[in-house]
Amino acid sequence: MSTTAKTLTVRVDLPWSVADGTEPNLGELGDQLRLLWIIEQVRLHRVGIGKGAELAGMALAAFMGVLGAHGVPVIDYPAADLERELIQLGVV
Repeated sequence: MSTTAKTLTVRVDLPWSVADGTEPNLGELGDQLRLLWIIEQVRLHRVGIGKGAELAGMALAAFMGVLGAHGVPVIDYPAADLERELIQLGVV
């Protein structure tokens, strides 16, 4: 059985004043906004890094690089959790 992914089309009003005065490439702008939305979903833990890479159409390593460039950690493990696990293992 084939499953078709649902998509959502969103209209976004952006101020022209931030553009450099040239006509923006709407396809490129749409791709940039889509990638930023996917990055935010990963940052909010709504999707994992692997799924984010898949949605972005990127290799995992490349997507991890993009996440890092946007300040989203690819290893998001609280220090308190690590300390608790090390204590449980008798390492600390």
